[in-house]
Amino acid sequence: MSAAPGAAPKVHGRAHRFPLARAGFLACAFLIPGLIGTFAAYSIPVPAIDEAAQASALEALLTAPSPAALQAQIAALPTQLDPDTYALIANPTQPLPARVAAAEANMRREVIAQAQASAYRVRLMVITMTILGALFGISLLGPEKP
Repeated sequence: MSAAPGAAPKVHGRAHRFPLARAGFLACAFLIPGLIGTFAAYSIPVPAIDEAAQASALEALLTAPSPAALQAQIAALPTQLDPDTYALIANPTQPLPARVAAAEANMRREVIAQAQASAYRVRLMVITMTILGALFGISLLGPEKP
């Protein structure tokens, strides 16, 4: 005897089907690492991008073609630098090259701190998402049915 057209094939006397819980678990197995990677890809390069922008703004101070251009660049710095890095430039008690060197050193310390904080948050996210993914997978599979 053959099965009726459109009927599910029988395995050991019952219809064989792929359980929805297992499909959900399989989807989670790919979805969770994909989400972690996506979030990490956006957050990890942020400190390096910030450093490059600030370094460019500081470099422009040293290569200003005229005193008027220098004053215009200094006036634009509050939007380009962190407040404490800008404070080192805005304080006119030292010559400009010394202020720029101090600002660059401060900027690098901040970038390292930002990178460490970003790495910590990514690790925390990986741990949290892994635990939540495992709990979700366990809840999807549920107890084994006879």
